[in-house]
Amino acid sequence: MEKILVTTDQSVNSKAAIRFAIKLAKKRKAQLIILHVYHLLKPFKWSDHAFAEYTDTYVKKTVEELTSFIAGIYHDINEPEINHQLVLVSNIDVVDGIMDYANKHNCSYICISTRGAGTFAKIFGTHTAKLISSSSVPVLSIPSSYHLKELSHILYASDITDYENELKKVVDFARPLKATVAMMHISYPYEFAFDKELAEATLKKKTAYQVALLTPERDITRTLLEDIDHAIKLCKPSLLVLFTHQSRSMFEKLLFPSTAEEYSFYGRIPLLTFNKQEEQ
Repeated sequence: MEKILVTTDQSVNSKAAIRFAIKLAKKRKAQLIILHVYHLLKPFKWSDHAFAEYTDTYVKKTVEELTSFIAGIYHDINEPEINHQLVLVSNIDVVDGIMDYANKHNCSYICISTRGAGTFAKIFGTHTAKLISSSSVPVLSIPSSYHLKELSHILYASDITDYENELKKVVDFARPLKATVAMMHISYPYEFAFDKELAEATLKKKTAYQVALLTPERDITRTLLEDIDHAIKLCKPSLLVLFTHQSRSMFEKLLFPSTAEEYSFYGRIPLLTFNKQEEQ
């Protein structure tokens, strides 16, 4: 069975991702795992036994709090509780804890709430941005202010370099939801112009799914991110899909953040990111 992992720190901001994950797991008939990563510091004067007792007490108390927290979310969205697993993991680094659990337990997607980040946070990163730039498991970033809607229309922004393999992953996500899919390539004036009808017929044949093709022209007075945002305002998708390069050096990442990471800072709709496979 497919597994969807959603993270929570018991904050109000994390509720958006849990609400989204509940609906998604129900639609995809997937197992829902709700993960809380924590880290406790052991005082120097404490014995191992005393610290173990303290940890047990902390875990039991946190489980009770999380159980009540999650029950409240089900009540808010007027949904009966689906079969979910509540997991607590100890790790000094939250992102490492999430990725380690997701990889070991073969999770299909990681779902996390995200907030708009200020300049300081952008410099040092956020949990969401770190997951996008590091996780081999696809990441669903849900704006903390997002209100639940049907995932009826999915927009996949492509650079065309590996669209066949990428589009299969997009369709695999969309098919159980019965969502429409549009592949968008923001083109430059010098690029080859697609025959829309022929291209869409080819895409349907390759994916066994109806895929619309959008080719808005690049506006050099705007950033690529602004062009994507403009396209989103026009076609109003339920979710945006991006593929991100993870093999870039740290220097490149600091100077030139990926579009996916940048979008996670201020996006108004859910964002699904996949690790972009490099050519061998």
